[in-house]
Amino acid sequence: MSTQSLKDLRAKLGTIVREVAATGEEVVITDSGTEVAVLISMADYERLHEHADVADALRLRRMRETPFETMSMSEMIEALGIDPETVLAS
Repeated sequence: MSTQSLKDLRAKLGTIVREVAATGEEVVITDSGTEVAVLISMADYERLHEHADVADALRLRRMRETPFETMSMSEMIEALGIDPETVLAS
């Protein structure tokens, strides 16, 4: 992984993007010494999204396996600490 400042990146953007695409090596972008972004290859980007989709599917599966309880509107208002008069006024 390499690091490039925004100032240097402006001058060499095409070269750096082609290098990231060819090697898959990430580039951390800094602005006044602070890391602000990362440039990654399209393949890495797609893999990240695939992993996120799998993680979301697993989370949803776990949520569906957990039984849920229903409650009345008055129980919900009480559990949330809401004044019933405020709810009725809106």
